[in-house]
Amino acid sequence: MTEILHAWALAPAAIGTCCLTVDRGRARAPEFVAAVLMLVAMADAARAQPLVAPLGWAVLLVVAALAIAVLRRTRRAQRRDADAGARRAAAGPSIAMTVQTTLGLVVMAMLLIALIPHTAAASPGHHGGGGIGIFALAAAAAGAYAAASVVLTARAGTWLDRAQFAAMGVSVLAMGLGVALM
Repeated sequence: MTEILHAWALAPAAIGTCCLTVDRGRARAPEFVAAVLMLVAMADAARAQPLVAPLGWAVLLVVAALAIAVLRRTRRAQRRDADAGARRAAAGPSIAMTVQTTLGLVVMAMLLIALIPHTAAASPGHHGGGGIGIFALAAAAAGAYAAASVVLTARAGTWLDRAQFAAMGVSVLAMGLGVALM
């Protein structure tokens, strides 16, 4: 059942990534790279024998979240001095999109870390450890992220933003359910 939920989480993640690709009106390259990174990490984690260890993916996702936060903060600081009209024209992604992307990377990293006892137990000659704490924490974070995505979806201005918020919320929720059912 867990593998099915992980596979089903890939579809909305792919849809969200496509929404970022289609929205050419804004500069969303960092968010697109983050979405592709999450998609690849999820696809690899859904495999019986992942190519990259879940901890490796988790580290990459957290580094990407930090990089996006720093990049967007720097760009906003540079635009602060610009004229209000020019700033509006080059607004790029909203703060909500940046926050959802960075938190999505962190929550996905938590979910991948929660998979470590599961993948360790599946390895021959290895006994999976880990208590229920990491599972509960990761599942709760996924639920909170999905709830926040519902609010962001309702408040989004364009259909592409709504689709992106909703797709990433559903994707993380499906991964969270997969972890909760382990």
